[in-house]
Amino acid sequence: MNKTYLLVCSLLTILILFYACKKDNKYEELTQLADIKLQEAIKLTENQPCKPVEEWRIDTFSYRYVAVHPSFEKEYSKLIKEYKKLFEQANKAYKPGKNGGLVYDTSPVVLPPHFGVRCKDGKMIVALATDLDLVEINQRLEVLFPKVRDFFKDTPCTDPGKWRVITLRKDCEFIPIAITDTPNFRTFAEMEQQYSSLNAAKMWLTEEMDCPSVNPNPPKNVACLDGKATIKL
Repeated sequence: MNKTYLLVCSLLTILILFYACKKDNKYEELTQLADIKLQEAIKLTENQPCKPVEEWRIDTFSYRYVAVHPSFEKEYSKLIKEYKKLFEQANKAYKPGKNGGLVYDTSPVVLPPHFGVRCKDGKMIVALATDLDLVEINQRLEVLFPKVRDFFKDTPCTDPGKWRVITLRKDCEFIPIAITDTPNFRTFAEMEQQYSSLNAAKMWLTEEMDCPSVNPNPPKNVACLDGKATIKL
């Protein structure tokens, strides 16, 4: 009798632990299901045949861009909706101390700038700087350089503490420019990111350019002279 009783108790304990563990794993299960839906949505956007560029839109995730076309928009949107719902459910099921580390990876993620949707090798892609040829890269750099260099040229300088220096690369040159926070700073930041991304792609394509990686004459700080920002070398 005692053996039967102990056996039943053991079985009940195993069942309780099984369902308790299953409940504790709900966060991981929902997270995995959410990721499956996201990957299915992304897969829909890959290897799509070329169609007119103006028909596409760009969707952005934390780690990549995707090009979306009306021909599969409905299915894509359905998967994204399911992904978001599962992700929200996973967050609600999260239990600190039982699910491991942090809920979110709080490390900043900055996607490289993109240069629109285009056809490449018979497929539609969201083009990054590395997808462009050297001719287009040089054309874009030529247009962007004076815009970035002179963006703050007419901004009054009254407090040098509000200014800082960044360095642009132009081929093998290091060109310092003074920048400050302005209402349209985001426009500058976007252009500077595009320029830096294009220049890095150019350096990668032109391996014969043996350029130094460190500025031999780094700038020191900014001074305000006659209302203009002046860089001290």
